[in-house]
Amino acid sequence: MLKLRYATALAAVAMSPYAHAQSAAEGTEDLVSHVTPPPTCELHVWPAARVSAVTQGAAAGLGLLGALIDSAAHADQNKRDTAFITGALDASAQARVLRDIDLPTQLHLPPSQVIIHEQGIDLKSDNPARLSDSKAQCYSEFVVRSLLYFKNAVYKGQMRTFLGLRSYDGDKVTFDFRDSRHENLEVKLPKEGEDTGPATDALLKAFRGDVVFFTDKFVKKYKR
Repeated sequence: MLKLRYATALAAVAMSPYAHAQSAAEGTEDLVSHVTPPPTCELHVWPAARVSAVTQGAAAGLGLLGALIDSAAHADQNKRDTAFITGALDASAQARVLRDIDLPTQLHLPPSQVIIHEQGIDLKSDNPARLSDSKAQCYSEFVVRSLLYFKNAVYKGQMRTFLGLRSYDGDKVTFDFRDSRHENLEVKLPKEGEDTGPATDALLKAFRGDVVFFTDKFVKKYKR
């Protein structure tokens, strides 16, 4: 009878709120001990705000007067193409592509928190200061400086992407690498009323290819 009462008492203690609380606390401590702290380095990423399109004819190479005549002749087309590219490759579309690429791994950077800035940036000066207010000691910036669609008698349609990568150690710039990539498009930009899907897909594919090309070139240049 004594043994039965003792066993019952132990069971009551095990089922008490204190026992449950202690078990939950131990479980939480075990979980916390296995949580990996976020990286201390930061990689800030900006899409481009500046997107444009230029189509030139034969007259563009005939001096200033020829260039002016050619520009006027293609004004409506350039306006239409710029509007289409701005819609297909706006800042949000660029950000989605950039988010899908593991940029710290592609660039051989230290493990980094990636902060995508959804609003496009238009760099009009060459200021060495950081583009964000971050005070992180280990800090990098990946910037899509501008996007240009270009077409003439030689190039039937190119997506030109201008990119830059800058890293800091505190306030000191450790490297500043800039380059561009010209990707030939396999489709023409649509005219009014035509299906926009193929051209949009081609632009996004070219943009992604340009970004990856840039990252590979950076890694080779700096032997990272």
